Amino acid sequence: MATDLFLARGYDGVSLDDIIAESGGSKTNIYSHFGGKEGLFVGIIEGLCDQVNAKLQAVDLTGLTLEEGLRRLGRTLLVALLDDRHLSLYRQVIGQSGRFPCIGHAWAKHGPEATRRVLSQFFTAHRDRLRGISPEQAAALFHDIVAWTRLNRAVFGIDGNRAPTDLDHHTEESVSLFIQGYIL
Repeated sequence: MATDLFLARGYDGVSLDDIIAESGGSKTNIYSHFGGKEGLFVGIIEGLCDQVNAKLQAVDLTGLTLEEGLRRLGRTLLVALLDDRHLSLYRQVIGQSGRFPCIGHAWAKHGPEATRRVLSQFFTAHRDRLRGISPEQAAALFHDIVAWTRLNRAVFGIDGNRAPTDLDHHTEESVSLFIQGYIL
């Protein structure tokens, strides 16, 4: 309930009284478990980011080539990042992390850094094909090629096209670009 309130109204549009009215509990419980509204929001960020990464971790890569695995991981990542709930979360993080740096730190740790760890595990299994970069560098580069432009265009309402064929096309272009530059 608190998650839905924050995503719908934004951090500043939600009070602890609103959260308690929707989900029950007490301010004492919120302060005891989270330290207050900011801590609750950080917990929500961590949980939603963890859901994105759980989708990546659930991808079955058994028997796939590097290219096939990148397509599957890239497409899964793109769909998860362009989900309406994630876009709303990302907008909140952008809006609040200047005032509350712990919000940005939580998002980075549980968001892109965790995603890159998942990708790095895949690249480690294909280390022999990497052209002069480590699995960690490959993960960061691939993540950003797939995600950066599409995520930010969607967050700022510039490009809302999330049709499956468009996502497939973007994923294929991203994989192709990455392979041309970094794979033997």
